[in-house]
Amino acid sequence: MNKIKTFLKSKFFTSFIAGALCNLAFAPIHFFPAAIISISAFYFLLENEGQKKRIFWLGWFYGFGYFLVGVYWIAIALLVDASQFAWLIPFAVTLIPGVLAIYLALFTLSYKALIKKFNFSATYQKAIIFAIFWLIFEILRAFLFTGFPWNLLGYIWSFSDSLSQIANIFGIWGLSLFSVFICLIPTSFFKFENRKISIKKSNFSDKVFGTTLFFFFILSLFYGHYCIDESRIIAEEDKKLRLVQGNIQQDMKWDAQQKYRNFLKHIKLTNSQDLNTVKIVIWSETAVPYAIDGNPELLDKLKLATPSDGALITGAVRVKYSSSDEVEGVWNSVFAVGDSGVIDYYDKHHLVPFGEYIPLQKYLPFVSKITDGAIGFSEGEGAKTVKTSSLSFSPLLCYEVIFSDKIIDKKNRPDLLVNLTNDAWFGKSSGPYQHFDMAKMRAVEYGISLARVANTGITAFFDPFGRVVKKIDLNEEGFIDVSFIKSLEPTIYSKYGFYPLILLILTLLVFLIHKPKN
Repeated sequence: MNKIKTFLKSKFFTSFIAGALCNLAFAPIHFFPAAIISISAFYFLLENEGQKKRIFWLGWFYGFGYFLVGVYWIAIALLVDASQFAWLIPFAVTLIPGVLAIYLALFTLSYKALIKKFNFSATYQKAIIFAIFWLIFEILRAFLFTGFPWNLLGYIWSFSDSLSQIANIFGIWGLSLFSVFICLIPTSFFKFENRKISIKKSNFSDKVFGTTLFFFFILSLFYGHYCIDESRIIAEEDKKLRLVQGNIQQDMKWDAQQKYRNFLKHIKLTNSQDLNTVKIVIWSETAVPYAIDGNPELLDKLKLATPSDGALITGAVRVKYSSSDEVEGVWNSVFAVGDSGVIDYYDKHHLVPFGEYIPLQKYLPFVSKITDGAIGFSEGEGAKTVKTSSLSFSPLLCYEVIFSDKIIDKKNRPDLLVNLTNDAWFGKSSGPYQHFDMAKMRAVEYGISLARVANTGITAFFDPFGRVVKKIDLNEEGFIDVSFIKSLEPTIYSKYGFYPLILLILTLLVFLIHKPKN
């Protein structure tokens, strides 16, 4: 009991609470001051700590709080088939945040080591190092071990169309860097000693730095306002899209007695209003609970929901058989279906570990994937532009939309981004709302309209500035009709990727050489 009381009074528990608090800045709450309090508190906790072991654990406990609250919704997915997977919940809510927290622990060690090595004393110097290293470890989290770029700090600004526009230059990564700097503004004017916050006598350079960051925040609002130009929005009224949300509960989606009814429900919803004015109908991930290719009877049914001279875009399973009718591979796919049958298809290439396949499965024979099916999905070849008679599109299946790179074929730029998903796994948690915000950011980064269609989740159409044109809320069924909006000219981020961000970081490093003025 005494150990518990000691821990609750320690810096480690304070760090854990600060990490958990940061999640209030993300969807669905979007209380961005929580991130400012959280990051500033984390900075102050590290400020007077010199022991490597304590620095590591301060970072780890901050990360554990950050990810425990940030990805708790993973446990909800395990309740869909509770009899088989509920035993995994304690591991999901401890091991996953615990492993992800290592990134924050290594961040703190790296940050403090560099501060000590070069004897940086000014707050603005420490803030620059803090922000750059935070970004580096977010990037590592996004790419290492298949990557998991969930709740990157830049998403705290998703509630503001204007503040999000920086992503068209630097991507979500630049927005994260910007976010850390904004969150560290209080450190230029306040100090934290003996658990008390007071105004510090900061040197001239720190005051200038803090004031500059505040004005940069205001400037970014003006930049976003300038970017969002209604004259650049070109809606093609003759190209109507119909987005259909079936709102099928996950425990009923693959039920043998129910899945055909679910399929017919999509056809009925699609035809509940005249299709004559529609060119493209879009259904969600695996809205067709059968293999489409090589199934003429199913294709005849799909034609009932396919516009004349148009196309139906839907998720379905693709199966490849050997000459002896044995299954060689199964893919989570997107099909474009026209009057004459399948136009083209795309296979998901960024699969969800343990959801769609088991990593190192031969060493983990006792672990099953949580999605239906006896075998894991195969990996697709990569981003692809699928062409229909009306427009071309880049398919993004569920999880793929959270990755900001490799989502389009740059040599064959699409007219539209299409994100098919199924967020029924996560109930009415923060998960579907945060997933929605990430989809929005891809439209901003690439300057391409995005159609997001969920089995249930949030179905929506975003214009090329990431603004919601129309949407269907979580746990609602229905459809929305929208006019296709042409993409903008390729953004700086879509053309140059990380290069503008690298240039920005090199510019910031110049300030580390400058000697602070008192």
